[in-house]
Order: sequence, then C-alpha cells, then structure tokens
Amino acid sequence: MRNILLIFYIHCIISNISQSVAVAQDFTQLIRQSWAHNDQLKAKSFEIEKADLNFREAKAMYGPTITFGTQYTLASGGRSIDFPVGDLLNPVYSTLNKITAANSFPQIENVNTQFLPNNFYDAKIRISQPIYYPDLAINKQLKLEAVQMEKLELKAFKRIISRDVMIAYFQWETSGRAIEIFKAADTLLMEARRTTQSMIRNGIALPSALARIENQMASVQAQQIEATSNHQNALSYLRFVTGVTGVPDKISLPELPDLSSLIPGQREELEQISQGIKMKSLAINKENKFYTPRLGVQLDGGSQAFDFGFQPYTLLGINLEVNIFDNKRHQYRKDASKADIQASEWQKSYVSDQIDLQSTISKQNLSSAIEQVQTFKIRIGAVDKLYKEVFQKYKEGTSTYLELVDAQTQVTQMKLQYLMAKQNAWMKWAECVYTLAIFPIE
Repeated sequence: MRNILLIFYIHCIISNISQSVAVAQDFTQLIRQSWAHNDQLKAKSFEIEKADLNFREAKAMYGPTITFGTQYTLASGGRSIDFPVGDLLNPVYSTLNKITAANSFPQIENVNTQFLPNNFYDAKIRISQPIYYPDLAINKQLKLEAVQMEKLELKAFKRIISRDVMIAYFQWETSGRAIEIFKAADTLLMEARRTTQSMIRNGIALPSALARIENQMASVQAQQIEATSNHQNALSYLRFVTGVTGVPDKISLPELPDLSSLIPGQREELEQISQGIKMKSLAINKENKFYTPRLGVQLDGGSQAFDFGFQPYTLLGINLEVNIFDNKRHQYRKDASKADIQASEWQKSYVSDQIDLQSTISKQNLSSAIEQVQTFKIRIGAVDKLYKEVFQKYKEGTSTYLELVDAQTQVTQMKLQYLMAKQNAWMKWAECVYTLAIFPIE
C-alpha cells in the first residue's frame, strides 16, 4: 500500500509538471536546434570542458611525479682546507723504511682541498608522492564545484535562448498573419470595386467613388508590401536565432495561453549563488586545516662523481611540514571568507525577492494581455456586421462610398489590433515561461 501511494503521488507530480510545460514543449525541437547552432553556447560548452579538465588535474595531484635532473660543475678558487697528511705520515713512513731496509713507503705531499667541486656531476631521478595533503582534497572539491557552476551558467544561457526563440517565432507568425489580413482587406475592396463599376454602368454611382476605392486599394497594397518586408525580416531573425536554413514548421498553439498551468520552477540564478556559497565555504575549510601537518615522501636514485665516474646512490626522504605561526593571517582570510558568504546570502535573498517580483508582474501582465484579447471577439463581430450592413446599403444606393471605405478600414484595423493583442499575450507568456523557469533545460 505504501508503494502504491508513493507511485500515485509521483504520478500526480509528473502530471502537474507536464501540464505546466505542455505548450512550452511544442517549441522543444526548435529550441534544441537553436542550442545546437548557437556559437556562444558552443563557447560555453568548452568552458565546461575546461573546468572538467581542471578537475581531472586536481585528481591527478594525488599520484606520484617523476622528474629527472642533472648538474655538472666546474670550479676554480674559493674556500679550501689544508690537510697535513704528509707531515703526519712521512715520519712514520721513514721509520718503517729503516726498519724494513726498503723504500716500500714513499713520501707524500700535504693535501689542499677546494670546497667548490671541480669537474663534478650529479644525475638523479626523483619520485615524489604526497601522502597527506589536506589542500589537495579541498582543491579537488573546489574544481568539482567549478564544473557544476559552469553547467549552471550554461543552463541559464540556454533559458535565455529558449525565450528568444519563442519571441522570434511569435513575431514571425504574427507578421505572416498580418499579410493575410491585408490580403483579406484587398479582397473586400476588389469586391467593392466590382460593385462600384457595376453601379457606375447603371448610373447609380459616380466615377469619384471608384477612384476613392482604388486609392484605398493602393494604400492597402502598400501596407501589405510593408508587412511582407516585416515578415521576411522576422524570418531572417528566426533563422539567425534557431539556425534553421529554410522555413520552420508551424507550431500548433491554442488561441490563447493558459495562465492556470504555469507552475514555477527553479531559476538558475539562485542555484548559481548557492553554488558560489558552497565554493566559498571551501575557503573556510582550507583555513580550518591551517595547523594540520602535510606529509610527503620522495625517493632519489642516481649517480654523482668526479671526472664522469660512476658512483650510484639512493636517497629516501620524508617531508613533514606543520604551520606554527603566521601572525593570524589565516584567521583574517577565514573571517574574510565568512563575510563574503554573508554577502552572498543577502544577495541570494535579494535576487529571490527580485525573481518573485518579476514572476508576479509577468503573470499579471499575461493575465491582463489575455483579458485584452478576449475583449476583441465582440468588437470584431460588431465591425464585421457593420461592414456587411454598409456594403448592402451601398449596393442599394442608400450608403456612400466614404461610409463603405470607413467600414472596411475599421474591419482591417480591428483585425490587426486583435492580431497584435494575441501576439502581445503570447510574448508575455514567453516572458512568463522564462521568469518562472517552466521550460525544462537539459
């Protein structure tokens, strides 16, 4: 029973999350394509790779290092020592020669030895192995946290790109629909022109009415040309953002976004500050180990001799280092790190409040934009009805061409305002998706 309840609880959570990102996930393919083609994002990916390589370097510091070194010296002069070996041994050698009646023990000279080695070399291979170095563990953890920081920065940049892709798509789609509105207006005017021409032939209307309608048609065509240019510019920007070479596929979206399905997620900015605090706490941990001994071992194997002789040797050394006194410098560094963490905590609180404010404002803006769009439904129906009535009266000769042109202009302007209101609502939705961190970032 406990497992069943757990599965049901997880299913409810997943259902709520899927509802909140259902519309946003329609942009998944387009956004992923933009991630794959964004040069700045590629540069940040190399920053992650660099941080990961730094982490591997920190791990490698636990292993041994092997170095080869040699030294050759030529010397002349300097300090020396006199050793009177001849004065000490020659009397003894003379007595021995007399006793043995032979010259088996020759006379020797006193020795003068220089301190500086002349024609001397020392060649060795050194193996160093750290045994206990607390700084290595802290450095490794710091590099690991740096990798996570770079990943969070990458996710934050991906979220910005996802917002830009959505906004660029809405601009492109809206500009395309604006062209359709102008085409529909041109169709209405063409019908009005045909009707006017028929009325002129029947003596019901004057040629000035036809000239006024044709002038309005030219104005609509000029607006259509401008809308076409805007549509091409929007497509160029969408291609730049997403890396799409052709025309992107249309995304099936509802008439208006759903405000009730917006479930906030976790913004990367807060995670970055938390990660920074975690990294700064490692500096305190490092200073806490100031008095901890550092232990290492090294082994030298080589040869040293005069006149390029061969005299092999081995030397094993153990290094022990303990900090005793530094005039409280490490304590000051520790206190500075604590102050830095406190500053970051307050910064995190401020950023959290700022994000909450942005979320509240974005949701309110979206709600207001949706309500504004809904007011256009009645207004569009009213102007459509008005145009049909005026056009019918115009054909009957009871309405002037000025009233007809004015009714047509109202229809076109109302549809354009409705289109811009819907675009504004969807752009507010994109901003809300970004602010609330709804779109899932890989």
